[in-house]
Amino acid sequence: MPIALRYFILTLLLCTFIGETSAQRRRKSTLWDGVRVTPRAGANFFFGDLVDKSTTNYSFGVVAEKELSPYLSARVQLMGGSMKGTQIHPIENTMTSRFENIYGDFSVGASFRPIDLAFGYFKQRSFNPYIIGQFGVAYYNADNWYGPSGYIPNSFRHNVSGISPIISGGLGLSYWVSSKINVNIELVGTMPFSDLMDGHENWMYDGPDGQPVVVPTKSYDFYYTATAGVSFLINDSQWKNEPKYNRKAYMKTRNARSYSGNKKNVKSINKKRRRSRR
Repeated sequence: MPIALRYFILTLLLCTFIGETSAQRRRKSTLWDGVRVTPRAGANFFFGDLVDKSTTNYSFGVVAEKELSPYLSARVQLMGGSMKGTQIHPIENTMTSRFENIYGDFSVGASFRPIDLAFGYFKQRSFNPYIIGQFGVAYYNADNWYGPSGYIPNSFRHNVSGISPIISGGLGLSYWVSSKINVNIELVGTMPFSDLMDGHENWMYDGPDGQPVVVPTKSYDFYYTATAGVSFLINDSQWKNEPKYNRKAYMKTRNARSYSGNKKNVKSINKKRRRSRR
């Protein structure tokens, strides 16, 4: 396992432990407390080492999250879709090859809400940004064709399929429509530990003397997914000090205190007026 992936997994485990121990619940949590389910759909953008021009294509899936603390949630994601891209000849500026890939990825990780940590957790805060970190596996099934400037022009090259470990991270922004439903957008970058998402690890073209030229490439591919979703809260979390963590209760408490304070101020003013008249 790559050392970067080991450190990433260790960080997620530490965050989960800290979030679980720091959270103070009013009662023992049940399985469905704080669970949200989010269908997602959007586009992906592939940036492989052999792809000069990435064609925007579709991605869709579902995400399930469970709150572990007022600012940290465990996360499971299942996504899939289609990818496309082309390779351009460095001299003739024509297509050397192209690929199409049907893919799917499964990831587990966490989402972190910095505003809730800094300013307090409100279940009905309108806008709430969050940070995403995940690791998992991806399946790819890529078809590859030579283009007009390819080694064997306009011919099918091969099909490549397999499974690769992945690591991903990104940003999200949610907007609560009600206490149970929020709409959100996410931009997540994913790096597979494979160079075959686009169907090949190196590419060739005919040199000036007619001999094939093999072009060395980097080690890994990379892709982004930009998706929108609608989250449904199955069951609310129950944390200690409910007015602190629930915006409705907080607003009622604040209004009650303000009203009480105003009454005291009015009484104080009336007393001063009476004294001045005397």
